[in-house]
Amino acid sequence: MSLTRWTSPYTTSTGSGSTSEFRYGPLKSSKTGIRLAQILPGIGNKGLAINLIDSFVTGPNKTPYNALSYTWGDGARNKSIACNGKRLAVTQALLEALHRFRDPTRTLTLWIDQICICQERVKERNQQVSIMGDIFKAARKVIVWLGEDYDDSKAGMQLAGHLRSIGRRSESAGLGPEHIDLYGLPKRGHKKWKALSGILRRPWFWRSWVVQEVVLNPQVELVLGANMLTWDELESIVALLEGPLPRAWQIDQAISFSELPFSRINRIRLRHRQQLGTTAGAPRDSLEGSLGSVVLVDEPESMIDGSHANDPELLDLLLVSRELGASDPRDKVYALLGLGRHDITPDYEASPEDIYIEFAQHQIGAVTNLLSEAEANDEELDVNRTEVRRAMVMLSCAGRQNQKRKLPSWVPDWTTNLASRPLIFGLGGNYRAGGSTLGMVDYDWERGLQLGGILLDTVQTVGETLLQLDSDLDPHEMITQWWREAQQIALERIVRSPGSTIYTDAFEALRRRLMLCKHGYYVGEGSNSRRDSLLDDQDNGENSRHSATQTLTLGPTRGRVMFASSTGFLGLVPHGTQEGDVVFVIRGADVPYVLQHVHGDAYVLIGEAYVQGVMDGEALGMGLKQTIVLR
Repeated sequence: MSLTRWTSPYTTSTGSGSTSEFRYGPLKSSKTGIRLAQILPGIGNKGLAINLIDSFVTGPNKTPYNALSYTWGDGARNKSIACNGKRLAVTQALLEALHRFRDPTRTLTLWIDQICICQERVKERNQQVSIMGDIFKAARKVIVWLGEDYDDSKAGMQLAGHLRSIGRRSESAGLGPEHIDLYGLPKRGHKKWKALSGILRRPWFWRSWVVQEVVLNPQVELVLGANMLTWDELESIVALLEGPLPRAWQIDQAISFSELPFSRINRIRLRHRQQLGTTAGAPRDSLEGSLGSVVLVDEPESMIDGSHANDPELLDLLLVSRELGASDPRDKVYALLGLGRHDITPDYEASPEDIYIEFAQHQIGAVTNLLSEAEANDEELDVNRTEVRRAMVMLSCAGRQNQKRKLPSWVPDWTTNLASRPLIFGLGGNYRAGGSTLGMVDYDWERGLQLGGILLDTVQTVGETLLQLDSDLDPHEMITQWWREAQQIALERIVRSPGSTIYTDAFEALRRRLMLCKHGYYVGEGSNSRRDSLLDDQDNGENSRHSATQTLTLGPTRGRVMFASSTGFLGLVPHGTQEGDVVFVIRGADVPYVLQHVHGDAYVLIGEAYVQGVMDGEALGMGLKQTIVLR
């Protein structure tokens, strides 16, 4: 008789035969203490073992280390390694990374969040997350694990090496189809281009946490299988393929609707490096020289913060990284704390909703403090103050149109992408619907956000066709249908629209100001559009003046519909606006807003509106002056 011996999965994984689980002791310091993982030498599939040691993020007694950046995968810690002779559960993704970086003869010291933080201790997790920026900044280098080879990634990395060589020996500012034969590159659509594109869109690039992890340390290595590129090398490769990178800070997505997630992260990294140079007093020329072969182009300053001498506010970072994901919704905020100014303390016992509300309250609180000072001096508050601009941007990114979580309507939901590009960023020009001075802004815990302004009009007719990029419908047919619907609404109301003049009717004036052609396509900002890239399978073949992609990403009609008010105003409102909703102009706001009445003076915010004839302050002499409360 033959007997098969049962083998414990833990014994198989660790090779140690240990059965007792590792228990974390307390950190040596509640402020600067950290743990480090010493990966013991080994080869092949031999059970992996580490020693977990205590150290400090600062001070003379800290142990030198590298920091590991990676994805957790599905998050299930169903594998195990030997840790100080005991069994420690880890994810499959981390186990693969540890095997990849283990050295046959020497011990490797790494900081790894999954191992070095006791994830089950909320108090410790809060404290370690609060110093995460310092941890990555203090590392000798950051090692990024992109994962094992799959989907022809070896061919993609081979092409990356070829492009790296081209960048080193060529002064070309970019590569296009005309350079394929000159540099011996594969034909457009070849599997190598697809493989490189796939590498640049691996899950790691879509994580919110990676922003902080690679921005704060100048030495970053990206490892995929057996291959490695530095961040600066990849930066040069992407610049060759995608075009110049922006020089200045920019939170509007006008230049980034189709950019790689790498480029979005790199914009934050470049700003950080520029500010380090400015802070250290480095001349601009020497600073730009330190950026290697990366080509930078001028770009409008952020409308929130034009200062390069200070770290960006957290709101700026949240806007730029909004499309990056986090398995824990709280990390949409916490993952950025090491990069910007804030007064937030991580608390993993708080709900995501509580965190988002608290952050929004801070933005409003900064404005109410300024208003109190202005009132004490018998002055009005200029809307160009940074705190006011931030609050207005925040409102433009909130509203029921942009929410999935249960939040007050004026609080942004950072887990969703914006349904439409905010008008407040100057889409179609600079607006000043609410004038140049701020009206009443106050927050009451029980009632909500109180705002002073003009109750302009009521929505009477509203369109139904939704323009969005991820629809199954033909994009050109969608745009044609939307435009016909808009023309029909305008035709019925144009005779008595207050937005018309003796020279131009309201609909035509709206079309021109919002840079829509006579067929309904968005034709503005052509110079900011992403250039044709060899990473694309083929030329999109779109007429630059009839680009459905640009219309459905950057255009003002994406996520919005045509409306007519009871007195004849024409404009754009968020898709989902209903008959009976009202248009309200907050005193001091750039654009009007659509509100839905709840009861009394209470409303919920739906989103921004464009109303022809009131975008330059004309509404201040119209309508009913009123204080409303947003719930």
